[in-house]
Amino acid sequence: MSEEIIIEPIKVQVTIYLGFDDESDKALQTAWNVAKKLLEQKNIWVEIIPVHIWLTDPIGLEIPDLPKILVNGRTAFIGRAPSEEELIDYIMDRLGETPPPRQEGIVFAATYYTGFFEGAVMVD
Repeated sequence: MSEEIIIEPIKVQVTIYLGFDDESDKALQTAWNVAKKLLEQKNIWVEIIPVHIWLTDPIGLEIPDLPKILVNGRTAFIGRAPSEEELIDYIMDRLGETPPPRQEGIVFAATYYTGFFEGAVMVD
């Protein structure tokens, strides 16, 4: 008589604050694709919690740059949809599995707006 070993998947929670725009739609689709890949390839269960922000909501005033993606409660991406590779790398990093190092870039120019990082140009 053989016993079947069941390995519970590792669980990750991804909360996405969404606007009603294309970038938010892209972020949500990317999250679904990453969840499917991680479950199939690495046995990691990604729970996706989409939260749509209405402009009339008081909380919407606190989150001006949408989409905003949190992984296990930590802010990962703000104001843009990450690529699947970026989101997978961030999730793996949060789980303690560091992705391979990326090429170094040099910040050529950066601008700031009332204390918040607004943008940068990367030069290889």
